[in-house]
Amino acid sequence: MSISPYQYQLLTQSFATLKPNFHCFCVSLHSQLKRYDLQLVVPNSPKYLLNIEHRIHTFLHEAIALLPQQNALVDLVQQYKSDFHTLRLSEYDIAVICHTMLETLQLHLGRQFTLALRNAWRKALHMFANIIKSVAFNTTNVVNLQHFRQQKQHQISTLR
Repeated sequence: MSISPYQYQLLTQSFATLKPNFHCFCVSLHSQLKRYDLQLVVPNSPKYLLNIEHRIHTFLHEAIALLPQQNALVDLVQQYKSDFHTLRLSEYDIAVICHTMLETLQLHLGRQFTLALRNAWRKALHMFANIIKSVAFNTTNVVNLQHFRQQKQHQISTLR
């Protein structure tokens, strides 16, 4: 899966729009996440929350920049692997975070959050989520074609 140059441009422009008020964006995101029963452990200490905001900002900035180079993006996610374990991030949490990110982006970008921008963010978040799941949980959504064919053939032969 790749991202088009136009989608990449939309992502970088919208992230630049968020940068001056990134703290407000994170406060909104954090309050949205509180609505869900997550395994994610985020201490409520203001000092720790500011540290997390800074790390989220840095991660998003670097991850968006690396979207066209997926191998480099995987290397970036590897650097954050210990953070995922420290926060006790689960696969369910990743899905919820992606969903709430879209809601929070819509809230903070307002009229700028067009369908094209929503689709660009959805695709980027999907890519981030898949890479994070692969690195943190050793899972993948890629199916080995040969294995799939063998399973299909086995199913067909057992039906006869």
